[in-house]
Amino acid sequence: MSSFAVILFLFIFIFAIMGMEFFAQRLRFDYDSNPIESFKEYPNTSIRASVPASNFDTFLNSMVTVFIVLANDGWTPIYWDYYRAIGKVGTTAYFHVLVMFGQWILVNLFLAILLKEFD
Repeated sequence: MSSFAVILFLFIFIFAIMGMEFFAQRLRFDYDSNPIESFKEYPNTSIRASVPASNFDTFLNSMVTVFIVLANDGWTPIYWDYYRAIGKVGTTAYFHVLVMFGQWILVNLFLAILLKEFD
């Protein structure tokens, strides 16, 4: 089980770093849930940015966000927030690779280790 935990941690670490590289400080919404540019200056100072809790802004948030996607527990709102704010090509590619490799390969690896222990 320890080898699975190490591989899982490395997988989460790699995808957290990739997510920070692609998406850090780019997910900002106004209070009407419209995406805004994070470094754009607005003439009206009453516009403030809202940041969802699951983001890639810090390393800890990034690790938790990747774990949420791997656990398949409420990852679609995270995906749609980034889809609306950043764009469809990069966001779709990142999340689909994370879901396919994360859930498919790691679940198969877990089952292989589990079946080996039964033998």
